[in-house]
Amino acid sequence: MGTTRQQGWRRWALALALLPAAGLLMGLGGGSGGEEKPIPIPQKNFTVTVSDSKGLKVQAERFTWEGKVHFQGQFGHATLTLPFQKVKSLKVLSGGVDGNSALVRTQATLRSGETLELALDRASKCYGETSFGNYEIFLKDVGEIQFQ
Repeated sequence: MGTTRQQGWRRWALALALLPAAGLLMGLGGGSGGEEKPIPIPQKNFTVTVSDSKGLKVQAERFTWEGKVHFQGQFGHATLTLPFQKVKSLKVLSGGVDGNSALVRTQATLRSGETLELALDRASKCYGETSFGNYEIFLKDVGEIQFQ
């Protein structure tokens, strides 16, 4: 009778030990009841219309590129920082940049009417707030960004 009682206690102790682990594992699931993922909020609000590579359009406010309000990329052999307030639109062009698959070619049309070709990090992300929730997209998946 002593061994049966010991086995019962062992099972009870094991169940109690596994209970916190089970709770943690359930909390790690990617269920639909999770909170909305926060996005970087800039000090200045930029409103844009983003068309993705499939042609879907969305208007977003508080738009940022990697949490910044400028694009920074290669302009020939130089690095250029292009503030959003100077940009009218940015198109992502097809093809890589000199065999570098980490970069994507873009064409920026400035408010002054000038155009510039920049090489930007294709894995960088753009963020914004839409009327239906937070928006996040890789630059490689963008077709065009129109600044208001």
